Amino acid sequence: MSRRAQNASDRSLEHRLDDGLVGGSPVRAVDERTGDIVQQLQLLIQEPMENLQLDGGRTEVGSNGSIFGDTAEASDGSFQMASGMATPTTNTVNAAVDTSAGGHTWDFLANAAQMFERASELKEVAAADIRKGYDIQGYQWRGHEIQKRLYMTFRRQVYPQYQCVQHDVQEVRKQANCIDSTATFYNFRSSSLGDGYRGQINHFQLRDLICATSNYDVYYYHSDGVHRWNPWLRSRRCVMSRSKMPRSFRVSSMCVDRGIVFTGDYKGRYCLKSLWSDDDWDGSGVATGCLAPADTDNDIVNHATCGVSRGGAPQILASHNSGVLRQLDVQRLEVVDAVPFEWAVNCSATMPDGGALDCVVGDCVDGVLLDRRQKSVVARLSGHRDFSFACSFSPDGRLVATGSQDSSARVYDVRWPQQTLATLCGYMGAMRVVKFSGDGRFLLAAEPADYVHIYDTQTLGLAQDIEFMGETSGAAFSPDSNCLFVGISDALHGSGLAEFTSIDAPGIVDML
Repeated sequence: MSRRAQNASDRSLEHRLDDGLVGGSPVRAVDERTGDIVQQLQLLIQEPMENLQLDGGRTEVGSNGSIFGDTAEASDGSFQMASGMATPTTNTVNAAVDTSAGGHTWDFLANAAQMFERASELKEVAAADIRKGYDIQGYQWRGHEIQKRLYMTFRRQVYPQYQCVQHDVQEVRKQANCIDSTATFYNFRSSSLGDGYRGQINHFQLRDLICATSNYDVYYYHSDGVHRWNPWLRSRRCVMSRSKMPRSFRVSSMCVDRGIVFTGDYKGRYCLKSLWSDDDWDGSGVATGCLAPADTDNDIVNHATCGVSRGGAPQILASHNSGVLRQLDVQRLEVVDAVPFEWAVNCSATMPDGGALDCVVGDCVDGVLLDRRQKSVVARLSGHRDFSFACSFSPDGRLVATGSQDSSARVYDVRWPQQTLATLCGYMGAMRVVKFSGDGRFLLAAEPADYVHIYDTQTLGLAQDIEFMGETSGAAFSPDSNCLFVGISDALHGSGLAEFTSIDAPGIVDML
């Protein structure tokens, strides 16, 4: 994330529909016959967009095909983008949209979806509903499979790929491993849908907003605070209220572990709460403070992870947009260590079991392995063509994975980090989240929308694709690797939290 971009004012993402227009082209009247609908979508996919223009260079295509305009901040502070942060491109052509007609903006995907006249029919989805033809978002697609395939193809073609460093995406894909994505490692079990389960995405590049501390405790950031979801009881409750946070506190990162809930914001501030007691920190229940020496608008906490010190005390490792990796002592509420970098730090991960190495990625095409005790770089992780926003160590500390805006995740062997072990490419765009399962068998890689990939770490050639419609707010394994949780946050197709269970998990059955 470019530090220069933070000096500009944020611009809100608008979801506006204008009936009869798709990318400046007229939509044909919807006919009830399937053949007509399919033909209409095929025409949309084939229609050239090279004649479409940006309105004076002040409008950019947003991360779900919508438009970023020079508008005031949304009242709920949702889904902001700083101007000049990245250059949006698409998988095929620059998806610029003519906004000269009355200043309107149009959402490609919304208009295409309207052609189907489809709507989510369920608020709770179980495995039995999947067998009846529903998807995990409650849409009934039986008899409409062709339309869905075409729509998903359309989404792939118009979804922008943001680039901070200009590169050829096709060149990256040519280097990728050949993957068999027909495997099944996790079966869908249930999903809870609705605005109450919608994860709040305040920054389009920061999507690691789902944490799981057990099979029954899943945490996500909602517009009114941090919520806990129990997928077995299908219930939720707020564990850190938005009212307890400072004014203008816009959450950019979150982590939950070892009984601690931590959230960081755009100004280097934090909120901290114990899940085991409401009497800590002077009886307020929530501790607030600033990780940076001074409150600033240029110090986004891009990522946070929970860890322990050598003495076993809980600590937070925070990655800052100002180019600093800070370590917060939870008990003393003091920053006990800070390592500066020449570029914005977007994510960091610590080697398990007290390892001395940290993986650090940011506004540099290369990631680094850092010896935090010596504060020295011991190796560089090369190969990416753009900035990275995610990284993770395997439980045994042997492998490290990074996720980049060049649409790929790369896996390295820590013992020989000079060479990439595998390059894994997605369909839509950047790899925003990468995580290893607790048993080390699988690697999760989440794209910004529509797809979460599960890779077999033994072969790195076998994978499972989880498909849905909408923006990804995060994904996480349960600590025992028996469950996988995915957050969907989309105003058009509906939001929710989905649970998948391992095919090898003993004693876990469908709740019909």
